[in-house]
Amino acid sequence: MMPPITLTLILAALPAFAQAQTAEPSANLLPVVRISGTSDSASASGLALGTTAAPLNTPFSISRVPADLLRDQAVTSLQDALRNVPGAQADSGFNGSHTQFFLLRGAVSDNGTGSNRVFRDGVRLSNYPYTPAFVESVDVLRGPGAALGVRSEPGGTVNLTTRQPQLKNFGSVLIGAGTANAREFSVDLNRVLSSENELAARLTATRSQSSEWRHVPDRLDGVKLGLAKSDGARYHLRASVEATNQTYQPDYGLPALNGRPVAVPRDRQFGEPFGDSTTRNRIVDLHGDVALDARTRLTAKLTHLEADSTSIKNLLNGSPLANQPAGTWARVSAWEPGTTRRIDSATTSLTRDQTLAGLRHQFYVGLDYYEEFLDQPALSVPASTSPNINVFNPVYGLVTAPANPGSLARSLTTQNLYAFGASLQDQVDLGDWSVVAGVRLDRQHFRYGAATVMPVEESRWSPKIAVLRRLGASDSVYAHLSTGTAPNQVASSTNQSLPSRRSEQAELGWKSQWQDGRLSSDVAVYRLAQNHMISSDTSTPSNFDFNLAGDARSQGVEASLSGRLSGRLNTSLTYAYTEATYGDNAVYGGKRVPNVARHAVNVWGQYDWGQGWKTAANVAVQSRRFADEANTTVLPGYARVDLIQSWTASLEGAQSLALQLALRNLFDKAYDVSSHLHVSRWITPGQGRNVSVTATYQF
Repeated sequence: MMPPITLTLILAALPAFAQAQTAEPSANLLPVVRISGTSDSASASGLALGTTAAPLNTPFSISRVPADLLRDQAVTSLQDALRNVPGAQADSGFNGSHTQFFLLRGAVSDNGTGSNRVFRDGVRLSNYPYTPAFVESVDVLRGPGAALGVRSEPGGTVNLTTRQPQLKNFGSVLIGAGTANAREFSVDLNRVLSSENELAARLTATRSQSSEWRHVPDRLDGVKLGLAKSDGARYHLRASVEATNQTYQPDYGLPALNGRPVAVPRDRQFGEPFGDSTTRNRIVDLHGDVALDARTRLTAKLTHLEADSTSIKNLLNGSPLANQPAGTWARVSAWEPGTTRRIDSATTSLTRDQTLAGLRHQFYVGLDYYEEFLDQPALSVPASTSPNINVFNPVYGLVTAPANPGSLARSLTTQNLYAFGASLQDQVDLGDWSVVAGVRLDRQHFRYGAATVMPVEESRWSPKIAVLRRLGASDSVYAHLSTGTAPNQVASSTNQSLPSRRSEQAELGWKSQWQDGRLSSDVAVYRLAQNHMISSDTSTPSNFDFNLAGDARSQGVEASLSGRLSGRLNTSLTYAYTEATYGDNAVYGGKRVPNVARHAVNVWGQYDWGQGWKTAANVAVQSRRFADEANTTVLPGYARVDLIQSWTASLEGAQSLALQLALRNLFDKAYDVSSHLHVSRWITPGQGRNVSVTATYQF
């Protein structure tokens, strides 16, 4: 294993390596490039192949949603950003609207906690919040094993590429306001500290307050500072610090009765936590890459996260109560004070472009080390503090805080994960053909549960192979087989942590470009299988005892079309057909996976009228879905329509002022975003008609 101190020394030595290159003959010098706002290694193609490549030359399903498109669509959440990705659908989480869950390709994301691991600049983080002011693009790789050099979830990888310093002076100020007290304010300032030394800095600060249409606050304050130093393409160094403070109240939505969400006002709230929940994230990261010669590049990255949080929840519990008025539920309060999480990630890789026997090889060798520690205390809050509530005739103000918190029984959930990974890949190019063959080794020591839980030690090999054929300058077809692994965050009735899930996928795809590359499309057909999934242990009465008797399968077709249809019309179209079912499962065998609609369509178009005026419309359509694993509750299909009008005025020099008016859910459609994976009493309703206005000054 490579400890972080080793990579620290590598990073410190990168400039010396680069200076050594200046003594090489001029024929070996690389062309001069500038600091880029997007990390090559963290882009969608970079995560898939180890180097940047055109989508046509990438034999995997990848999607990139750039910041410009996010602004044109007035996107404020990760789930709205993922509407541009076929096969991405919403899942429910309760850590505030800035931290949202999702499913890719119908892959069951449940690992005991249900938490999604979003990537940030190519590094896996747990419960990382989506902060629009920090995001340069949302990059998605669909399917297991598509990412290279990192372990990904079965359905794929969502990577948030953050804004980096650039070698030019610019800045912006954004102010936004919307329905139900939604607020947004951000400042982004980039400055060149030394043009001669290619040194730049970038500072971004934001305060983001989500809509309180369901009467729960969610505010996130954040600041990000980055420094970047480069010397053409010889080396690039980056360092950044990021801090976010989030204050929110968990929203458990609406319950279901008789197979449908209850017929009550959509903004009706049943949780009354006796305090706010908070999450504080602190991230420090270092990145360095250096050209060892004209064909070889060394990259190293260190990331450190420290987080502390307090979670206070009040929610509906169990089934509707008997011998009570219809629609009466018991409530329960949960209190997790002083939770701490620490993540340390260290990665290094070597890429080389080499021609052997007339064949071009692009070699990749990578090592990564990952540690994650979690201490999550919980206090047993007396049931007497949370009286019952009737969803049709609620009486509020009866929930109370525990009178003597120090006397409450205390439990502790811990997680200790030590993971080492090694990746090896070779891409062989011969004429119009490319073959990618790789393998990844994951070795980990993992413990999750009570302090006495027994750990699991495991080693897993995950091979993949892909073939791509270029049919011309604007078309390619590909096929691949890939595999992956992901931890299960549960324990068995014998107090034993469980081994990881396994996944494998077969895929065929066709990619095209139209109108001289201004328009791109892709179609993919896949079959994805998971095994070693968790399943309830029916031999014990506890809901938290599991075994490995589960598997699931998803298969489908995905298609997208994006770019410029004409000189004035931009578009982004996605469609996905997804069939996702459980297989061997003690309770839910043969049932459909919750929150996965068979059909999902998103159509966005923007027309440029000239003189700075642009009009856009978005239509999001989903067919019916089940709300729970037992398939007892149906979430009806829906179509949501949004309209966006924007106007941009050029001012003196490079200055400009942009105004945007967004009208979401134009027809005030009542619909449901998602539900909890296991039960149908926590359903997230969609917001009705709402308006937001933003003004952006760029200089």
